[in-house]
Amino acid sequence: MRLLFTTSNWAGHYFCMIPLGWAAQAAGHEVRVVCAPQQAETIGRAGLVPVPVMESPDMMYMARLHLYANVVEGKVTLPGLPLHPVTAERVGRLGEFDVTAAQKEFGVEYGAAVGESHRRTAQFARAWRPDLVCHDVLAEEGALVADELGVPSVYCAPGLFGTLDEELGLDLALRDLVNNMSRPGVPYWDRESITRVIDPSPDSAVPPLGKAARMPVRFVPYNGPGALPGWTLAPRRRPRVCVVWGRSASGLYGMDVPALREAVTAAAGLGADVVLTAAAEQVRALGTLPDGVRVLENFPLHLLLAASDVVVHHGSDNCLMNAAVAGVPQLALALASDQIVFSRRLAATGAVVPLEGLTAGPAQIRGALAALLDDPALRTAAERLRAETAAAPAPSEVMAELTGAAPLGPSADTADG
Repeated sequence: MRLLFTTSNWAGHYFCMIPLGWAAQAAGHEVRVVCAPQQAETIGRAGLVPVPVMESPDMMYMARLHLYANVVEGKVTLPGLPLHPVTAERVGRLGEFDVTAAQKEFGVEYGAAVGESHRRTAQFARAWRPDLVCHDVLAEEGALVADELGVPSVYCAPGLFGTLDEELGLDLALRDLVNNMSRPGVPYWDRESITRVIDPSPDSAVPPLGKAARMPVRFVPYNGPGALPGWTLAPRRRPRVCVVWGRSASGLYGMDVPALREAVTAAAGLGADVVLTAAAEQVRALGTLPDGVRVLENFPLHLLLAASDVVVHHGSDNCLMNAAVAGVPQLALALASDQIVFSRRLAATGAVVPLEGLTAGPAQIRGALAALLDDPALRTAAERLRAETAAAPAPSEVMAELTGAAPLGPSADTADG
């Protein structure tokens, strides 16, 4: 069979689909990943075949623009002023950037990019003729094209992220609307049209999925390639705290979010061995670090968690799910509204201490870290969560179910036969 994956240009969205692609290829199926050119290299390095035909605007600019507009409209309150959407430097006053004019201009560019992405995805799909289409949350072009070709599609969720998930504060319906506008004369599609979801969320933290049938899957961590450092295998004399701060967090909120510095300082002050993995510019912005802090640049998180006792992060669903399957207690210093929701959902399991990273003070962060290092109930909850995630079907099992249930479409193989 031929499986077509579609992924957005938001960093890391394709991570949850990589193990599914591996499982499909290992079972002898052909896999192609339609993506933006910016994602081609990283998808290729994961061992899958990219098809870089999609158009995509600058996703970080889009996120900063959306945040700026929310601050201007009073929908979001920040401890300081937001970043300039273009320069990513903190503005001196809100009026120095005309967000209304920028939104109008970007709306035109965004609509054109989404429409072109759909056209090119459809063009490739008609030529390649997949039997099944898998898509991520911001690349529903796959679902639309599958509908047009009459083949089944499935939404690949990253975990803790639903289909109809208004609580997240993300206007995903806007993209649906723009996609529909690019398909005149074709029946309207929205997220209620999703019929199947591959969801790695723990059973105790399943997000809203509407009417879609949930296919639970074991979360298999993938965060890019990397070599395992020898020191991670050595016996630890002190508890180890891993602090991870994604590039997107700084790209949206700036390099000077105090929570990152406070987490590193607090962990070192509590006598822990601290490992910080972040982008080089983030590390530079922190200045002089406490003695003994080990710094790794953009290191794959899953390779560190097996050698860590606590992990601190910015509340992304990927970080939350990685730590869940590793059985490591977590401090989530969530920044964006969706990250706050993700962290709260997993905190219900008892394995996560959630704080809002934009407002949490030094005493709160230190207290949370002390509890995570000393309270056995938190570690017990993390182990219970690990066992829960491990009990889910492996990607190979889910892929076998999908490929067995999916009716064969008019692929080139069957047409030639």
